[in-house]
Amino acid sequence: MKVEQLGTFYILGAAMLWSTAGLFMGLLVTLDVWTILFWRSFFGAIAVGGAALMRGDAGFHPRVLRRSWFVATGCSALGMVAFIPALHLTSVANVAMIHASLPVLAAIASALTLRERPSRPTVFFSGAALVGAAVIFTGSPGGSASQLGNLLALLMTISIAFMTVALRADRGRSVLWIVAASNVIAAIVALCFAPSIGIDLDEALLLACFALIQMVLGLVLYSKGAQLLPSAEVALFSLVEVPLSPLWVWLAFDQRPGLPSVLGGAIIVTTAIGHILTRWQRDADRQRRCPP
Repeated sequence: MKVEQLGTFYILGAAMLWSTAGLFMGLLVTLDVWTILFWRSFFGAIAVGGAALMRGDAGFHPRVLRRSWFVATGCSALGMVAFIPALHLTSVANVAMIHASLPVLAAIASALTLRERPSRPTVFFSGAALVGAAVIFTGSPGGSASQLGNLLALLMTISIAFMTVALRADRGRSVLWIVAASNVIAAIVALCFAPSIGIDLDEALLLACFALIQMVLGLVLYSKGAQLLPSAEVALFSLVEVPLSPLWVWLAFDQRPGLPSVLGGAIIVTTAIGHILTRWQRDADRQRRCPP
């Protein structure tokens, strides 16, 4: 299997696993959001840290702790902390649709990191993506709480964009330790805000599955794929999560997305795909003019 095909497989698998978040949140609706975040991160840190130790991963060796490691870990942790409250405060559809702006944001993050001036198409599509996000924001019910959830979803998406760029720079030196360390940070933050961390056995099993299936395995696959593909392509393939997230919730709990969410999401998805296709066309034209 070619490197590009393997990377695509990793990202599509990660997107499908990530799309189950709303389903797990619906099953854990009786628990406080910070309690969910604590146990999800706790189980995730134990599982990934144990796997790293069994593999003899040298992720904490000073020679591999580059700036990209800290950026990827910090952004991953910030995304986790923002993600669970976002799902609690706004709809799963809104979180998924706002997350669809990731390809454009990843392109911007890559440009900022490499100190490259964004192209005109990038600027245009970035503005269009913001229009889509604004449609979702203005049509959200529930007042300030829902809008805060939308803002947290946007913060999560920005964090993943910079994490994507940092993971590519890290080049696979310490994927497991990045995932483990970000889970530890998220668990510590959640512990500071959780009114109680008491759970019963059924809730513990659900939280363990939430951590291992949706978050840990999804993040590991995404991390591996981000090291094999350009950041913009990684973000494009991750858009599989956008239609799947509200689909699972609709099928399980009959929670249907509103018209503003559908309209805003359609704008963002169209914008993101348009940005990638434009980039591919530009690269193809450059290769025709300057063949190897």
